[in-house]
Amino acid sequence: MNRPEAWLAVGRIRRPHGIHGEVVVDIETDFPERMGPGVRVGLGADEPERFLEVERVRLHKGSWLLGFAGFADRNAVEPLRDLWIFLPPQDRSSLPKTYYYEHELRGLACVDAAGQSLGRVKGLLPGGAGNLLEVETDGGEVLVPFTSPIVVAVDLERGTVVLDPPPGLFGSDAL
Repeated sequence: MNRPEAWLAVGRIRRPHGIHGEVVVDIETDFPERMGPGVRVGLGADEPERFLEVERVRLHKGSWLLGFAGFADRNAVEPLRDLWIFLPPQDRSSLPKTYYYEHELRGLACVDAAGQSLGRVKGLLPGGAGNLLEVETDGGEVLVPFTSPIVVAVDLERGTVVLDPPPGLFGSDAL
């Protein structure tokens, strides 16, 4: 079993819904289909602190409506408001080939095709047209579209992200 600290936040409980112990949950995962009856989830503010079994799940206006085993009414779920829901990460073999969790990318060295250092991945931000790599450089932070052909390769074993940035993105190659 995965240690709780390795689990990933997949949603945040907003509020109780109705009178039968359901909660409205903002979905924060690319794989919402993983949530279903019988799934064991962790709940907590920053990491899983308690574990519950999902008894009911349905989609409602872009959110999950979840019911947990042993929670039969609105008063029982009220204390769960604002807690995060956690699931263990999926096995890498079940993920799409080019899918990476943010925690896997954070700290990787960014290099160009010649192996020259460009910086280090600080995080991954959602963007309107796609995700952006936050790359910490000597000159400050650079936001890099996390898409091909700019991201050439991600090598988790070597700890690198190979980039082919457009001219001027990292400043030193500006005209």
